Amino acid sequence: MLRSTAILSVVSTVVGVTLTGTIYCDNQFSFYFNGQLVATDPVAFTPHQAVQVSFEWDGVSDKVYAIECQDYASDSGYEYIGTTSPQLGDGALIAEFSDGTVTTADWKLFVVTHGPTDASIAAGCSSTNLDACAIDDYGTPTNWFSSDFDDSAWTAATTYTAAQAGWGTTPTWSGTCCTMTSPLDRSLLGCNVNTAGVQITVTESECQDPQQLLGSSSASFLWGSDMDRDNKILFRHTVATISNTVPSTTIPTTSTGGTPVVITSTDDDDDEPTPLGLGLIITFVILIVILSLFNLYSYCKSDESNKDDHSSTTDYDMRESQRSNSRSHYV
Repeated sequence: MLRSTAILSVVSTVVGVTLTGTIYCDNQFSFYFNGQLVATDPVAFTPHQAVQVSFEWDGVSDKVYAIECQDYASDSGYEYIGTTSPQLGDGALIAEFSDGTVTTADWKLFVVTHGPTDASIAAGCSSTNLDACAIDDYGTPTNWFSSDFDDSAWTAATTYTAAQAGWGTTPTWSGTCCTMTSPLDRSLLGCNVNTAGVQITVTESECQDPQQLLGSSSASFLWGSDMDRDNKILFRHTVATISNTVPSTTIPTTSTGGTPVVITSTDDDDDEPTPLGLGLIITFVILIVILSLFNLYSYCKSDESNKDDHSSTTDYDMRESQRSNSRSHYV
C-alpha cells in the first residue's frame, strides 16, 4: 500500500501597508511612527495649517504613534513680546489616521516646558513685567519616540473642544503657503518663509485647512492640563496588533483511508476572517485537493500495475497447463 506524508509549512507573507493621516498642531510638530521620523511641520508659527502624512507599517508590529507638539513661546512663556501687548498662547493637537487611530484621552503625554511658573507669577511675572517670568524645562527623555520606550509614568492627555482650542489662522495655497507672520511683533512675513523671513519649502499637502479636513472628525483636541502655560508636549499612543498568522501544520495523507486531516489555529478571535486569513484558507484547500488527487493517482497506478502482474501470471499458468495436457495426451 502506497503511503505518503505531506508536510505543509504555512508562513504568512507579510506585505507592508501604507497608512496616511492628517495632523494639526498649534504651532509646530514632529511626527514619529514606530521609532522613525515621518514628518516635521515646516511652519513654526502661523498660518495654522494641517499636514497630510504618509508612512509604511509592516502589518505585524504594534503601531506606536509619537508626536512632539510645540506651542510657540519665548523664554518668558509669552508670545508677541515685541509689542505692547504680549500674551500667552494656547497649544493644541488633533490628528486622525487611515487605520482608524485618532487623538483621544487614551493618548499619553509628557510636558517638556511649562511657564510662566507659579513661582515667577507670584514674584511679579506678567505681560508688563516679562523680566520676572521664568519657565520650567523638564528635558526631553532619550528615545521617547521609540517603540520600546516605557511611557507608563506619563499622564493621560486632556481633551478640549474645537471651541476651546480653535482652528487659528486659516492658510491659503496658491502655489505657496500663505501668509506667515512673526511671533514677536505680528508683522506679515510673506509666503513660504520661516519666522526669520528666510525662504523655506512648503508643499500643498503641508498647507491644508485643518478645519476642512478635521472639522467633522471623531478625533479630540489634546493638550496638557494647562492650555496656556504648557508649551512643549510629547504625545504617545500605542495600538496593539492582533496577529492573523496561521501556524505550521502537518497533514498526513494515505492512499487508502489514513488519518483525517485536521487544521488547527491558535487564533481565538471570533471576528470575521481577514483577507489574509481567507487567502491562507483557500491555499490550504487547494493544497489538500492537489495532494489528495496525487495520492489517488498514485494508488490507481499501483492498483493497475498489480492487476497487470496478476493477469500476466494467470496467462502464463494457463499456457503451462495446456502444454502439460498436450504431453499427457501423446504419452
